Amino acid sequence: MRRELIGALVLLALVFILSLLVPHAVEQTPPTRGSDDVAGGGYAAWYELLAREGVHVTRFHARHAELGAEGIDTLILAFPAQGVEVSWDGAERDAIDAWVRAGGVLVAIGPAPRVGREAGEHTAAVGEDEANHAPVAPTRIAPMDVSVAPAGLQTVTARPGALRGPWAQLVGALAARGDARIVAPPGVHATTLLADHAGALVVRYREGLGEVVAIASAVPFENGSLAHGGDARLAYLVAAPARAGALVAFDEAVRGEIVDRPWYRALDVRERLALVFLALAGLAWLAYGFLPLGPAVTLRATREPTSEEFVDAFAALYGRAHARGRASDALLSDAARRLERAPATPTNVQLAAQLATVRAQPPTDDRALLALAVLTRSIREETTRGRDPDRRAGPLARRVGARRRRR
Repeated sequence: MRRELIGALVLLALVFILSLLVPHAVEQTPPTRGSDDVAGGGYAAWYELLAREGVHVTRFHARHAELGAEGIDTLILAFPAQGVEVSWDGAERDAIDAWVRAGGVLVAIGPAPRVGREAGEHTAAVGEDEANHAPVAPTRIAPMDVSVAPAGLQTVTARPGALRGPWAQLVGALAARGDARIVAPPGVHATTLLADHAGALVVRYREGLGEVVAIASAVPFENGSLAHGGDARLAYLVAAPARAGALVAFDEAVRGEIVDRPWYRALDVRERLALVFLALAGLAWLAYGFLPLGPAVTLRATREPTSEEFVDAFAALYGRAHARGRASDALLSDAARRLERAPATPTNVQLAAQLATVRAQPPTDDRALLALAVLTRSIREETTRGRDPDRRAGPLARRVGARRRRR
């Protein structure tokens, strides 16, 4: 048992020694320069640095044509190194150019991929030995397009020396500068913010209503470099917004991290307002169905109406329908017709005088109408006591015979 234990220990020791002697290949991922990448070549430390200093930072994951709708004041654009997928074409480049000319601020870091015909015009290695990239430098064509000016970014062999320029005292020193320097093409009025004896490291120039801050190398802003004080100060200087509360965004769309905008972003302002109004109307309709918005309505009266209330209700109904005037006209005409055919007795003469008085002043309320109805009934009773002037005695044959005898 003891021999077996000693043998197992010896085998483990041999395995450990062999593992130390065999060289291990360390896989290194190329720098992505993404604001969420915590590896050595990422920009996560830069993102956290700006957030800690009170800058309102975010990540841009949409098409560059939507920059104006996002409310972004400053866009930080840094392309990854070779080996990392890049989403970039002429339409995206032109959208950034239009956004800058409208008043945006672009922080263009390092070389940019060539698009269209530019890819076949110049394939010489420049800057950081990236043959498929074009230098980022000032130009009148587009903030990121310097393919027509190969001298925009050049490789230097001279000793860089001390920093100079307006930002030299603020930065102090840089841990890594790279071997690329910016040379402004003729006709471009660029202000050099930071440089050394080898050339310009950071320049600024106007582009329409906006401006571009062009930086020769992307290395000083990587996570592995920001531990140095000078690199951290430079990272804050190039990204600090000109006004408080402005939004600074790291461009993640160039790495293919694009999130399509929601459907409601495709609607204009009027369509959104109409949609909100319809939604509120629907909610109000649902609330009206579920929640009582007033006292309950009873279908039956709490008590039976009195006779006086019943008469008043009918009177009001007659008044709205103008029935009182038609009723009084009908009563007056009937009474006048009966008195014209009745004999002129003292009672009939008195009733005719009363009727003339009522006709001179038509009834304006229900009481006067009832009085007229009583008078009309009295006239009817009085005139029907005697013979009807229109009525002939006897049957129809007798009346016809009497008529013939008179002739």
